[in-house]
Amino acid sequence: MKTNVEAAAPDSRWQGSAADAYAAANREHAAVYGKLADLDKRMAAEVRNAAAVVTAGRQNLDVSRDWVASAASSVPNNDAGRQALMTIVSKGTGDISDIIRKSTADMTEIGRRIQGLKGEYEALTRQKFGPGAEKDRDIHEFKNDGKDERPTKTDMSSGDIKQIDEANRKLLQEMLDEYQRLPDGQVKRDRLADIAAVQDALKVPGSHLVYLEKPADPSQMIPAATSVGDPFTADHVSVTVPGVSGTTRGTIAGMTGEAAQLRNEAIDIARQVGDSQNIATVAWVGYQPPPNLGDSGMLSDDLAQAGAPKLTSFLHDIDAASKNPGHTTALFGHSYGSLTSGIALKEGASAYVDNAVLYGTPGFEATTPAQLGMNDNNFFVMAAPDDPINPIGALAPFHGWGSDPNDIINDDGHLRFRFQHLETSAGDTPIPGYESKTGASGHSDYGRDAEQRMTGYNLAAILLNRPDLAVKETPLSW
Repeated sequence: MKTNVEAAAPDSRWQGSAADAYAAANREHAAVYGKLADLDKRMAAEVRNAAAVVTAGRQNLDVSRDWVASAASSVPNNDAGRQALMTIVSKGTGDISDIIRKSTADMTEIGRRIQGLKGEYEALTRQKFGPGAEKDRDIHEFKNDGKDERPTKTDMSSGDIKQIDEANRKLLQEMLDEYQRLPDGQVKRDRLADIAAVQDALKVPGSHLVYLEKPADPSQMIPAATSVGDPFTADHVSVTVPGVSGTTRGTIAGMTGEAAQLRNEAIDIARQVGDSQNIATVAWVGYQPPPNLGDSGMLSDDLAQAGAPKLTSFLHDIDAASKNPGHTTALFGHSYGSLTSGIALKEGASAYVDNAVLYGTPGFEATTPAQLGMNDNNFFVMAAPDDPINPIGALAPFHGWGSDPNDIINDDGHLRFRFQHLETSAGDTPIPGYESKTGASGHSDYGRDAEQRMTGYNLAAILLNRPDLAVKETPLSW
C-alpha cells in the first residue's frame, strides 16, 4: 500500500503550489501506511506470543494432570497409599500454581508491550493530510439537501409483529429508492448491499423485520434486526449480537438462517422435556464492529461502547412491547459482540436479560458475573480450544477488559473456571435418548448448524431458560 501511494505522487506534468501541497500530503499518507504496516507486524507477533503462552500453559497443565492421574492410580489402597496420595496431590497443586504464575507473568509482559503499540496506533489516528481536505464531498452534498437528517427508527411499541414487519419493509423499500440515487461509489455500493442482505434474510421461512433504522448519514451502515418467530408473544426469546465483521451486508442473512436453526433446536429440546415451544430468535445487527480480527479496533472498546447503549435500548423496547409478561430473554454475544454485550449488561441491560452466553470472546470488562448484573447460574462462556481469539482474551486484564474469559482458578487444588463454561466439544446431552452432538472448532462454528453441534444445543438450552439441561465444561476437559 505504501508503494502504491508513493507512486501517486505528482510528476513533471503537474507543477506549482497545488502540486507541492498534494505531494506533501501524499508523502504523509505513504509514511502512515508504512508505520501501520510495521505496527500490524509487531501486533501480529505479540498475538502469536500470547498464543504460544496459552498453548504452553495448557500443555503443561495437561502434563501435570496426566502425571497426577497416573501416579494416583498406582498407589495402594491403605494408609501408606493415602499418605502417598496426599503427597502426589500436593506436588500437582504446586506444579499447577507454578504454571499459572509463569503464564500470568508472561502475559503481563506481552500486555505491557501491546499497551505501547496501542499508543502508537492512536497517534496515527491524529494525522492530518494536507490543507482543506474533504471526505466524500459528493455524499456530503447529497445528504445536505434540506432534508431532516435525524435517523428514522423502528417503533416497536405496538408489539404487533405483522404491523411492525410491514412498516419496516415499507421503510426498506423507501431507503432502496433513495439510495439508488446516491452518487456511484463505495457508499452507494455498501448501502445497497445492506438492503440486499436484509432482503435475503427475509427469505428465511418465518422471518420478520423487527427493527430497521435509516441512518442520518448514508455513509453509515443500516442497522437492522430480524426475528424467526414472534418475540412479542413468545415465552422464550434470544437476541444474538455479532462480532468482528458483523455488518448488516455481511452477516444479517446468515445470522437469520442460524436463528432459524437455533429455534428449531430449542423446539426439539422443548418437545423432549415438555417445555413451551413458543420461541423466537432474534438476529440484532445494530452496531458497527471492527472489520476483522487483525484490525487495530480490536484493541479498543470504542465501538463496543458506542454499540452497547443501542443494544440496551433494543432489549428494553422488546421487553416493553412484549405481550407476554412471563417471557424470558437470553442474550448471546459472539466475538467483539460479547464485549458489546458485556458493557451493555454492566450498564443496565441485565434488567431485561434472564440468561447470557458470551462466546469466542476477547473479554467483557468484568471479573465476576455480578459486575454484569448476572450470577454463576445465568451467565456462561463458551470457548472452543482452538479459537484464535483465546490468546487475545488472555490479554483482557492488561488493557481494561476485565478477566481472561477462560481464566482458571485454583481453589486448594480444585480447578474451576472463573466464569461458568459450557461445553463446545462433541458428546452426549443429559436428555435421555436425545442425539449426540458434534463439536465446534475455530472462531465461527459456535452458532452454525445449531441442530447438530453441542454449542447449538447449549445455546438452545439456555434460550429455554433451562441451564440445568446445558452441558457444562471443566478446566480438565477444556
